[in-house]
Formats: sequence, C-alpha cells, structure tokens
Amino acid sequence: MELKHLIAIEKWTALLALVVMAVGLLLLGRHAALGLSLGAGMMALNAWFIRHIAQRFGLAIKARPGVAMLLFNLKMGALIALCFVLIRYLHVDPLTFVIGISVLPVAIVIVGLSHALRRPEDTNG
Repeated sequence: MELKHLIAIEKWTALLALVVMAVGLLLLGRHAALGLSLGAGMMALNAWFIRHIAQRFGLAIKARPGVAMLLFNLKMGALIALCFVLIRYLHVDPLTFVIGISVLPVAIVIVGLSHALRRPEDTNG
C-alpha cells in the first residue's frame, strides 16, 4: 500500500470520527456518547499510527517485511489490551464503542472504492 493511500485513509478516518462524535454528543446520552467517542478517537489515532509507522520505517518495511509485521502486531496487541481495559474496567458501553471503532474499516472501504473507481488518467494526480 502506498503512502498516499494511508494518508487518504487517515483523513477519512478523522473526518468520520469527527462526524460520529458530533452525532453522538448531540443525540446520545453521556455514557453512550463516551463509548462512541472513545472508539472513534482510538481509530483516528490508530490510522495516524499506521501512517506514521509506514512513513518513518518505509524503507525498512520494504527491505524486511517481517519488521512491518512485528510493528503492526505490537500495535494491534496494544489496541486489543486498551479495548479490554476500557470495556472491562472503565465500563464503556460496548455497543457504541464498537460503532466508534467501525470508522476505520469504513474509511478503508471508502478509500478503496474511490481509488478503484478512478479513471486511469486520474491515478497519477
């Protein structure tokens, strides 16, 4: 995956997280809005982390793909541990938390579709 795709995913994730948080704050109660905001914010940080790792360690990742696997698995382990702590000990609402977490996969689908539906002359710009 090229860096421009990761930047697009990061931007879409941040935009979707902002929209989800605003809707949650306006329409939901405090407990549900907190879960929604924590999930969406966590995924916005996750997208930033993915882009940052790819940008910082790009040459090492291309030379040795095992380094990328290790870095992304460590990041994923930290995310799983954070999700466990938030739901188990801080009693975040799991349903709205999962909805908040879904902003990253939705952003990936949006970017994938937008890049797949481009005309061939649009891919260089």
